[in-house]
Amino acid sequence: MKKLILFTIALLLLITACNKQRQETAEQLTQQTEQTEQTEQQTEIEQQPEEQKAPQQEIPVQEGGTLYLAMRNATTLNPLLNQDASVDNILKLIYMPLIRLDENYKPAPSIAESWSFDEGGAVLTLSLRSDIYWQDGTNLTADDVIYSFDILSRTADVNAVYKKCMNYIRTYRKLSDYSIEIGFHQNFSGNLYALLMPIISRQYYGNIKTSGKDMIPMGNGYFQFENYLPAKEMRLKKCISSFGPTAHIDEIVVNISTDKDTDLYSFEQGLTDILFLGSFDIGKSDHENDTKYYSCTTNYYDFIGFNFSKSLFQDINVRKAIASITPKESLLENVYLGHGAIAETPIHPTYWFYEPEVTKYDFSVLQAKDYLRASNWKDTNEDGILDRTTNELAETFRVSILYNTENEIRRQIAIRLGDELRGIGAEVSLDGQPYDVYTQKLQAGDFDLFVGGWQLSVIPNYSFLLHSAQVGLTNYTRYQNGDMDALLGVAYNAVKEEDIKMAYRNLQKKITEELPYVSIAFRDYALLSSDRVHGNVKPLENNIFDTINEWFLYEEKP
Repeated sequence: MKKLILFTIALLLLITACNKQRQETAEQLTQQTEQTEQTEQQTEIEQQPEEQKAPQQEIPVQEGGTLYLAMRNATTLNPLLNQDASVDNILKLIYMPLIRLDENYKPAPSIAESWSFDEGGAVLTLSLRSDIYWQDGTNLTADDVIYSFDILSRTADVNAVYKKCMNYIRTYRKLSDYSIEIGFHQNFSGNLYALLMPIISRQYYGNIKTSGKDMIPMGNGYFQFENYLPAKEMRLKKCISSFGPTAHIDEIVVNISTDKDTDLYSFEQGLTDILFLGSFDIGKSDHENDTKYYSCTTNYYDFIGFNFSKSLFQDINVRKAIASITPKESLLENVYLGHGAIAETPIHPTYWFYEPEVTKYDFSVLQAKDYLRASNWKDTNEDGILDRTTNELAETFRVSILYNTENEIRRQIAIRLGDELRGIGAEVSLDGQPYDVYTQKLQAGDFDLFVGGWQLSVIPNYSFLLHSAQVGLTNYTRYQNGDMDALLGVAYNAVKEEDIKMAYRNLQKKITEELPYVSIAFRDYALLSSDRVHGNVKPLENNIFDTINEWFLYEEKP
């Protein structure tokens, strides 16, 4: 169990590596820098009609053209040494990963075509495709994978995007030209996710420190490097790839920008074709008629947390009552403005091991009141506030809701929840605090309910939220349950696909039965494109250019 907890903490650190460029570390509830004012966004944003999410008519594929993107100034274009998220995003056009994630957050073949674990679950045999070629015409082999592991473990800075992937790998060795063996520190359901990393050519890069290839990338993706002008632009051109049909777009020009505001300005001025917006930023852009909107599911999870050190919330019927008056559908429509997915547990509905057959709490004031009556909550003095006496202990149904004032979404959730609680007989106060005070109160246990959120890793592990050993650390609710701990352990150690599904099925059922949290929603991100961009545009959270070879640029012929 000590190993489990140590690896839980290590997993939280992995969030900003091995998966996606815009996830924050799960050791922070929500960084204040993300919590921009939402009121202005609420008035600016409009839900996109369904017809704007895809072309309204059959448009013939056009070959050629130049796609304009943006990234920050690069200090290196080596994907294993790079520390910048926006640069990593662009380098995914040049380099393919050892293993990729599909739309269901499931590890899928890429450079590796198949894999298998030993009986113990900690040793992986990885088979590589034998038909993958680098852009210089040489063949990709196991030597390149071993070399890439060496670079990450021995040369990459601690802040490199993929550095923490190596935290899970204990040993690795070449078995043949197209197979390797990887030993992990322990059997863990998330071990494969540590292999979501690009691979670089051993022959091309050679001695990293002396080869001079740091700013001249050479990969195996759909586009290859042409040139880079610091603080100005990088140019890519399409190439033959081992991973699918050649791209329709001929060239990509990547403008060098200083920050997100510059990205926004460039897009609105027509200088770039693509703008990726987080859930906090969606309202910043004016959605003109010639702008297309593509939704991107994310692991940003919003919830209501209970303080289990308070006797009130140790009563399961109270928790069920609060779940029954949490208006998820209304919140999704009116607060998230449709940019999200209803949550029942901390596991996203698109996840490959998501379990739909769990206990659900549909909005029902009558049901909430029934739950409270079952625990003897009554308005004995007819003052509109419920009370009860248990073993000579008199209690009043009095609740304070903590939220951080910088986050408009959370503020609105707190207001709406407070209104619903008053409707079933609670005395409610709202406790809005600046983010630093908010986190201090969470850590001190100075709250009743709180509206919170986590940017969860794509790697499956929920111990930091639910395990008894995390009380006082990241388990702010102070929830403790031995059966839940055991289920978390089983899910953590599962390796075979069927075992993982079963373990997470049981865990999700337990979560909805116990209600340590009231899950609200997962937020969506958005990819905006100019009206020139067409084709199969399907951004994924960890790679918005996953289907780039199926995009094309269409412009009316004069």
